[in-house]
Amino acid sequence: MLSRDGRYALVFNGEIYNFEVLRQRLEAEGVKFKGDSDTEVLLAAIYTWGLEKSLRSSIGMFAFALWDTINKELTLARDRFGEKPLYYGEREDRFLFGSQINALPSSQWRDSDIDLGSLALYFRHGYIPTPRSIYKGVYKLEPGCYLKVVLRPDGLIKSEPKKYWDAHSFLKRDRDDLGLEGAATKLDELISSSVEMQSKSDVPLGCFLSGGIDSSTVASVLQAQSSAPIDTFTIGFDDPAYNEADFAKEIARHIGSNHHELYVSENHLLDVVPAIPNTYDEPFSDASQIPTYLVGRLAKTHVTVSLSGDGGDELFMGYNRYFSTINRWKKLQRVPGPVKSASGFLADKLGERFAYSGAKLLKDAGRAFEYTACTDFSSFYRRNVSSVNCPDRLIVNGCDVFDAFLDKRLQSLDPTDFMMAVDSQHYMMDDILVKVDRAFMASSLEGRVPLLDHRIFEFAWSIPISVHTSDGRGKYLLRRVLDKYVPRELYDRPKRGFGVPLAKWLRNDLKEWAYTGIQLSGSELNRELISKLWAQHQSGKVDWSGLLWSIVCYNYWKAEALS
Repeated sequence: MLSRDGRYALVFNGEIYNFEVLRQRLEAEGVKFKGDSDTEVLLAAIYTWGLEKSLRSSIGMFAFALWDTINKELTLARDRFGEKPLYYGEREDRFLFGSQINALPSSQWRDSDIDLGSLALYFRHGYIPTPRSIYKGVYKLEPGCYLKVVLRPDGLIKSEPKKYWDAHSFLKRDRDDLGLEGAATKLDELISSSVEMQSKSDVPLGCFLSGGIDSSTVASVLQAQSSAPIDTFTIGFDDPAYNEADFAKEIARHIGSNHHELYVSENHLLDVVPAIPNTYDEPFSDASQIPTYLVGRLAKTHVTVSLSGDGGDELFMGYNRYFSTINRWKKLQRVPGPVKSASGFLADKLGERFAYSGAKLLKDAGRAFEYTACTDFSSFYRRNVSSVNCPDRLIVNGCDVFDAFLDKRLQSLDPTDFMMAVDSQHYMMDDILVKVDRAFMASSLEGRVPLLDHRIFEFAWSIPISVHTSDGRGKYLLRRVLDKYVPRELYDRPKRGFGVPLAKWLRNDLKEWAYTGIQLSGSELNRELISKLWAQHQSGKVDWSGLLWSIVCYNYWKAEALS
């Protein structure tokens, strides 16, 4: 879209949820509009207020490119949490940008273009952390940032990404004036405002409902604001250890939604799993991508936009691992220094050999050495949430890099806040949001995440952690909000998460497909080691499902991307 004077051209992907409010403010300043789109409002705001004020005033999920025809200046910008993707880089003396890597001009990628450091991070986490990408010289624009590129006669001049919203500036627990009741009331108001804003749509809209606290809260608020039954969607499994569909059905029945469910069968797996690796721009291996893909396809048969409850765990102390990690860390602090030093030596020499030995006892022993060797909490937590602690062993030439867990800006936080900050700025952005966006977009379904309104983030981080854990558990405030809509007995149960029986699938339903993927391992991978991991997993002695899934997804992705 062009600005009214033709100076600016805007390429825009996403939604500005508060564009009507921004439009009213602009009209009060004399701006005239031709249409009703949020794109026109954003462009008019940039023309009238400038870039930074427009970005700070906008609430939404977006990525855009703005071209200034007078100054010959390109600006790239991304929303506060990175809900929408934006890649950029230089290749063959050209500056490239786009929503997908393979959509970039001149993107005929080769094996030599793969960044082995990024690949090591992928095997560690199951995703590639921002700002890196799988390819050398290609980056993801960090969330809450914009980047300017100026065209000069002697070549491009690129500035470093600049923050217009920085999550780090809100990582402080400095508000204790509300009390428990006041904090719960304030959160209810913020969630209601966000759901109302994000549910405005000129196409059919529904809500994903897993039966957990986060999605139940969003669905309940959405239904309370609707004059007709909303559509809700859930995925079920025959394995009771992973199935929450019955809980979701009870919640839906109570709030009065029009509920739809799909139980995952072997036919579903064989139908959709081969397409999943190529749904993502890069290697990606969070196995819950499978049910997310399926629930997106289910929802698309009824609606065009769907809300989800993602973000609640990272903002409101929702993961069980937060509590278990803190307990283990406290026990570790009681280990004498000489023992830690000896453990560090053994971890360096033997730890990963134990981890790959195939004997579960030795595997556990190796990890115990490594945990004991940790002298700082950031390294300790990194080991706890890593799929494998020495991913360079999977790569022939070896290449591991440190990542966000060693971010110096986070080191001053106490352990609980450190975990939540790392997860909200990396795991949530590069795993959870990527999973939802790509899986839903594969079915042409737009996903929206009301709990990631930046006002909710800022409020959650202003509240003392003691409020979030007032009754000895996490999500105290979210549960207080949900209590207004749903009886506690319908949702108050142990947290399961959106998991899948992956270990079982790789030994049964998906065995043939996965084995073919393992056989695709290229010369950059340690194929002998990978074959051993496969054999050990199939024997049932060790569960290597997460790591094997990462390898299979990478191999299938590479086969398609470099073909």
